[in-house]
Order: sequence, then C-alpha cells, then structure tokens
Amino acid sequence: MAANKGKSSCSKCGKPFVGLMVVKAFAAVFAIYFFAMFFFNLLVAGDDWMRQQLSFMEPVMKFGWEYIPISIIFLIIGMPAIMAGIVPAIEKRHRSGGALACKECQGIIAKEQAEAAEMARAKQEAQAYAHQAKIEGLESNDPWMGKLIRSWKQDNPNKLPEESMIDELIMARNMEKAGNFEKAAVILEKYRFWEEAGRMRRLDDQKIVKHITVDMNELIDQVGTKGLAIPYKCSSCGASITIDKDSKKEGLKFCSYCGTAYNIDDMTKIIQHALE
Repeated sequence: MAANKGKSSCSKCGKPFVGLMVVKAFAAVFAIYFFAMFFFNLLVAGDDWMRQQLSFMEPVMKFGWEYIPISIIFLIIGMPAIMAGIVPAIEKRHRSGGALACKECQGIIAKEQAEAAEMARAKQEAQAYAHQAKIEGLESNDPWMGKLIRSWKQDNPNKLPEESMIDELIMARNMEKAGNFEKAAVILEKYRFWEEAGRMRRLDDQKIVKHITVDMNELIDQVGTKGLAIPYKCSSCGASITIDKDSKKEGLKFCSYCGTAYNIDDMTKIIQHALE
C-alpha cells in the first residue's frame, strides 16, 4: 500500500523529514511572533491603560514605537529568506524525480525511472523495427507501393515513409478501385507522385469518354425531349439526384454528398427503362 504523501515526508515510504519540519515550524512561529509584535504594539501605542493590561507579555515581547518597524522588517526580510531560501534548499536535498524522497527511496525511484526509460526506449525501437519491416514488405511484395516507396526514398535519402503516408497511399489505391480517380490523384499529388497522379486523371478522362460522352449524352437528350425527371439514388449513402433535361455530364460522375463514383451502368439501365 502506498504511504501517505506529504510535503514534509517521503512520497514513497512516508518517512518524515525532521529537519524540514523543524524549519517550517520555526517559520510559522517566526511569522506569528513578529506579526503579534506588530499588532500588539499598534494596540498599545499611546494607550498606557492597554499597555498596563498587557504587561504580562513583556517578558517575551517588547513594547514601544520602535518595535513596529522592527517587526515589519523581520516579516518582510525574514519570512522570504526562510520560505524561498532555506526551505527549498532542504527540499532539494530530498528531491528525486520531481518528488520528495528519503535516501533509501531515492535509489529505488532512480532505478524505477531508469527501468521506465529503458522500457520506453525498447518500445520505441520495436515500433521502429516493425514499421521498417512493414515498409520493406510492401517494397518487396507490392509492385505499385514498392515503386512509390523507392521513388520517395530517392528524394528522401536515409529516411522511411511515415505511417500516415502509407495509409494514405493505400487509400489512394482503394479510391482507384472504387473509380474515384480524382481523389486518388489528389492524394498522390500530396506526396509529389506526379506521374501516378497524371495516370489517375487520364483514367478519369477515359471513364468520362467511355461512360458519359458516348452513352449518356444521347440518353440525357432523350430525357429532355420527353420531359422526364428520373430519380437516382447513390448506392453508398442513399442521396437522391434527379436526371432531367438540365442534368450535366459532370454531375453524373460522383455523389456530391459522399464522393462515391456513381455506377454508370446501373444509371444507364434506369434511364433506358424510363425511356421505354
């Protein structure tokens, strides 16, 4: 069970620091005595009757006008000297790792701190090794990621890509699989993979030519001619759009709410069914 922790005792075992306690007690008595001297001398100043009533205190406390400034001087100079000089100096002898500790416990605390630092260092090294192994595995076994990592290393010698960069590159590949080539290109541009970003945008252009320009132009014209308004829902978030004579090819690429690429084949079938 942990020992009671106080400002005048060991934070680990609770052993009291006698010297520190004596100094603090002396400081308290010192402050009380000179404050009382100041107060009672103000009280009896010019009042003989009051001075006579307090005459029993004269063996331990002197009365007179001169003791008023004397008490103030002792309070102003003496208390700061004790509390800001002597007390911190004694505490410093007992301080270890930010807490007060006795000699025996100082060694234990130092050992515990050294062990904690060693564990932290070992954990950091293990994380660094795992990250390095992950990078090497991707570089060796994943052609696309390996190409990007090697390119990045050439521009950043003696460094490893950060975990966040690897996660974003994986996201870019997933965006490519989902057909959201523009988002993939933006991620690749962030890390200066210009060629790959350009490839993504060319894929985006090819998709527009294949699915929008060739197939959808004619269908949109037919929808406008017949005055139809065809509802279509995003397969990812369920957001609705209306396909009518005012629809634009660019607006039929991605959902404006979640960014998911629309399934052009499904959209084409829905429009064709409505036109029948």
